Amino acid sequence: MKISDNTNNIDRSAGAQFVQDMQRDKNKRKKSRSLKPLRKIWPFIAKYPGLLSLFIFFLFAASMTNLIMTFAVKYMMDCGFGDASKNAETCEKVTFIPDGGGGIFFFILIAVTILGALLGSARFYTISILGQRVVTDLRTSLYNHITGLSPSFFEKIRTGEVLSRLTTDTMLVETVVGSSMSIALRSIVTGLGALIIMFVVSWKLALMVLAIGPFIIIPAILFGKRVQKYSREGQDNLATASARAVEALSSIQTVQAFTQEGTERQRFAEAAEHTYQSQKSRLWVRSVMTFIMFGLGQAGIICVLWYGANAVSAGKMTVGDIGQFALLSIMAMTNFGFVITTWTDLLRAAGASERIVELLGEVPQITAPEHPQSLTDVKGALAVEDVTFSYPTRPDETALDHVNFSVKPGETVALVGPSGAGKTTMFQLLLRFYDPQSGQIKIDGIEIKHISPQTLRQQFAFVQQATPLFSGSAMDNIRYGRAGATDEDVIAAAKAAFAHDFIMKLPDGYDTDLGEKALTLSGGQQQRIAIARAILRDAPILLLDEATSALDAQSERAVQNAFAVLSKDRTTLVIAHRLATVKKADRIIVLEDGKIVDQGTHDELVKRDGLYARLAELQFNSED
Repeated sequence: MKISDNTNNIDRSAGAQFVQDMQRDKNKRKKSRSLKPLRKIWPFIAKYPGLLSLFIFFLFAASMTNLIMTFAVKYMMDCGFGDASKNAETCEKVTFIPDGGGGIFFFILIAVTILGALLGSARFYTISILGQRVVTDLRTSLYNHITGLSPSFFEKIRTGEVLSRLTTDTMLVETVVGSSMSIALRSIVTGLGALIIMFVVSWKLALMVLAIGPFIIIPAILFGKRVQKYSREGQDNLATASARAVEALSSIQTVQAFTQEGTERQRFAEAAEHTYQSQKSRLWVRSVMTFIMFGLGQAGIICVLWYGANAVSAGKMTVGDIGQFALLSIMAMTNFGFVITTWTDLLRAAGASERIVELLGEVPQITAPEHPQSLTDVKGALAVEDVTFSYPTRPDETALDHVNFSVKPGETVALVGPSGAGKTTMFQLLLRFYDPQSGQIKIDGIEIKHISPQTLRQQFAFVQQATPLFSGSAMDNIRYGRAGATDEDVIAAAKAAFAHDFIMKLPDGYDTDLGEKALTLSGGQQQRIAIARAILRDAPILLLDEATSALDAQSERAVQNAFAVLSKDRTTLVIAHRLATVKKADRIIVLEDGKIVDQGTHDELVKRDGLYARLAELQFNSED
């Protein structure tokens, strides 16, 4: 299908392959064809018994009022428009007015209509508020669960797909709780009530109406399963499109620098087109269902009413009876039609709920022990004992291979080596983002698996090579290191990181909004904000992963001096490719292919003429 004239000359293979890969992943999932996933939503509804009780009360009250209205119509027709003399006794009993007085039913009908509207509005308000409350709690619970998942989970799923489940899928659940469920329950109560009264008015006509039911219900059930299938496919494809968009937009400068706008547009268009095709199929099925329910249903009821009209002519029924029966039959058909239509909405929401339930069912790989050990007065001693580790997504590739080393409290140790040697991986294990397949890591003699992850990570201040910053002010970003820190503490940390001067030159100083990911700052400025954050954390152990790589020579020297002061009473681990920055480290550990190949001071390692000496010679000669 031709999507846009602007994409005619773009290679479609990348976008097509991307969608095919995503589709294969989705085909592996077990897709439900029932409402079972919606059961997981019930605990969120049951938390609000007051709102639920009010809704049920207004539901039954509004439905009963609508049914009572049919009696007002019957007596209005018999006693107001019809020959009241034929029903004089009945009319007198129901109106308490001699000689009929059927005009009172106009006022009764108006009063009942207004009361029904008031009760219906109350029902709508309570269920809508309940829907909003449930979806808010669901989103919060889902977000809380997601943020507690291990990094290994985010290696398997795209951020855009997670956001799609957090927003679009929960919106469908809101539609069910706040609208579809209300319509379904109202329709069931009103429809059953109308059906019972129809049997009272004329059991023969009621049986004839019931005979039409199977011709509507059976096709609806069959088509409903297809609606759920297409709905799930549509949600998956929408998540694919969202995931692609998030990736491209979050790296828009890279996309534009490599002039890949056309390719990204094509990939998104392919995913969006698949979403459209799924929704198109779903809407076609819904259209067929609408024809079956309302077209054939109304035609059948017209035939029944023709039979009833003959009964009126024969004197077997009154005009009011047939009028009431017609109104009841329309109520029954319409409401049961809404039930079937809502059923497809419920199936559609079940597909979305299934995706939410899948996410809620993800179990974190890193969890706190049942009885965690506490950490008090942490000295900062570290011990890595025979650690071997492979990333979950690359189980056949060893990132660390039987690594052993220890760090004394207050010692500064540098990890150096070629890219891919395992330096950053070591930091991730220390922070317990992952657990090693074998071996153990200890802090102050306690194995970190016996400590809750949150308590463990509070002992570290971590500065990455490109530490992510957040939208908000410079003050907010630095205070991220220690919630509750005073403004004076924040400013002191910024001065120590040599960030104070450039922050004060911003339009609003520390209160300046830095924009998304603080992209309004240069790379060096961003890094100094991140370093200030780490200084403010005031943790016993510092982890510096190429922390000064984005700084100019003058700023790097200033920050190095700040780190020298900061690390005096703290254990410090430094990852550095620029060996000049670690010459003064107490000890340097050299890693290659996940193994420790040497360790010692700078002077000792240079004399040994090993890997470190070769790296040092290359760097220092290049600098000269």
